[in-house]
Amino acid sequence: MTGLISTLVLIAADDQAVRDSLQFSLRLEGYWVRTHPGAAALLDDPYLAKATCVILDDRKTHLDGFEVLSRLRALGFDMPAVLLTNNANQRLRARAAAAGFCTVLEKPLLNNILAETLGTILITDP
Repeated sequence: MTGLISTLVLIAADDQAVRDSLQFSLRLEGYWVRTHPGAAALLDDPYLAKATCVILDDRKTHLDGFEVLSRLRALGFDMPAVLLTNNANQRLRARAAAAGFCTVLEKPLLNNILAETLGTILITDP
């Protein structure tokens, strides 16, 4: 296991199957995971202050990942953030970096890329 049970990862994604898949794979790695169908639920999560990392989708029904991260930062939360997208082009990557995302991952997530990415992020940005 690369993660620790005390390492809380919050996920906001519209697609239930995506949430379930990410939660399953990260729990196998030892992460404590809480998923949310939207930004409002993530922002209202009672464990938000304990989050070690957030994973946000770039395209959401009400608030996209950029807007969610902006709100988190405005509330004083500075945990690392990962952006998930279906189209990781150079323009989106530059926008994500400027917004404060640690990395952009393109769906579908292959192999164990998410857990490996989190392991790297959380080691370099505790």
